[in-house]
Amino acid sequence: MGIGLQPASAELTVSFDDSSGLLVYSEREDSVRTDGNAIKTGMLGSMMDPVFGRTTAGIYTQFRLPENGHTYGSDPVLDSVVLSLSYSGFYGDTAAQQSIKIYELTGEMFPDSTYYSNQSIPDDGQIIASADFVPVPGDSITVGGNPASPQLRIRLSDEFGQKLINAGSEVYSDNESWLTFMKGLRITSDPAMAGGGIMLFDMLASNTALTVYYRTGEPQDTLSFAFVSNSNCARFTAFDHNDYLDALPEFRAQVLEQDTALGMKEFYLQSMGGVKARIRLPDIAGYFKDGPVAINEAMLVFYINDDGAGLAPPPQLGLALVGEEGEYLPLPDAGEAGSYYGGLLNDNETQYFFRISRHVQRVLTGQSDNSSLALLISGASFRANRVVFYGPDQVNGDLRMRLNVIYTGVQ
Repeated sequence: MGIGLQPASAELTVSFDDSSGLLVYSEREDSVRTDGNAIKTGMLGSMMDPVFGRTTAGIYTQFRLPENGHTYGSDPVLDSVVLSLSYSGFYGDTAAQQSIKIYELTGEMFPDSTYYSNQSIPDDGQIIASADFVPVPGDSITVGGNPASPQLRIRLSDEFGQKLINAGSEVYSDNESWLTFMKGLRITSDPAMAGGGIMLFDMLASNTALTVYYRTGEPQDTLSFAFVSNSNCARFTAFDHNDYLDALPEFRAQVLEQDTALGMKEFYLQSMGGVKARIRLPDIAGYFKDGPVAINEAMLVFYINDDGAGLAPPPQLGLALVGEEGEYLPLPDAGEAGSYYGGLLNDNETQYFFRISRHVQRVLTGQSDNSSLALLISGASFRANRVVFYGPDQVNGDLRMRLNVIYTGVQ
């Protein structure tokens, strides 16, 4: 409106630019928080990724009394003790065998404590259960003649079960006494040599439990008593990436040896306290070279480099400012609706984007420092996904990472 009244020298111009220089590289994540106060998912298993190498996940968890003062009655006879874990997902090759071992903890855990994926709790070193199996996370099962939702069931040793039955009444008087007697379990997996996967379990599901089956009385009826897994239980998942000894050489060179220039070709993200990416936007000040501009839209675009592993990329990414002390700070654009701000995997599972228009405008006007950005997998504490991206190098053509900017200036 009114364009014929404006002198040509004062007309607004709208321009597009996707040539800004970008710097990106991947680096190791220290750890992620995995305790029960943060997430309800436990992760277990081992997989050999053709790019990232071997990852193994294990669960440390308590089980609590459902009631105080339990008794097994007179002359109870142990039938079995079974650990059941309710499946909530799986990542990797479901046809690959898993080898699980269980130990009794000797170190204490505390429900009000924070636990991270690089921590551990001492155990007694005695295997109380060992199982080799192929996961079936999508199949319902039969328990006691009744249908039940998909779950992993592992029989523990009779010696351990007898220990529970023989415990005095004072052990079952309350949870404080019980957890002094049986501090918890360490559930771990043998490292995968090839293939494999990570099992996800709902630790708050009703059929995630430690159940003692026993007989008593005349006639001897089979009874059961289940120690529960609830929100009062201390628990966490620990991840071991084997120091990336099995990863590709180019991955190791970028992530471990810090050859950051390799990120220009491709870079990596991995959940489970694995790998994040650092992004810098060194050229955006150049938009001021011909005078002030208004940023209409600034969009970071990432294209997936399909490495042929057949492993699903994460459904969502996160982007954050990196503070002076390495802390993550929200971008000013992060308050927008997710469909606008971005971070979601597109329908074709080939691309992600983030609109960071406000951030770029604030940098241009001096309201914010041009700090580096951290690109992360959302839900890295309870997801096993990973992804490889094309870097911003021009040799990647239309699939290169880029910053698309639409801006308005005065001629």
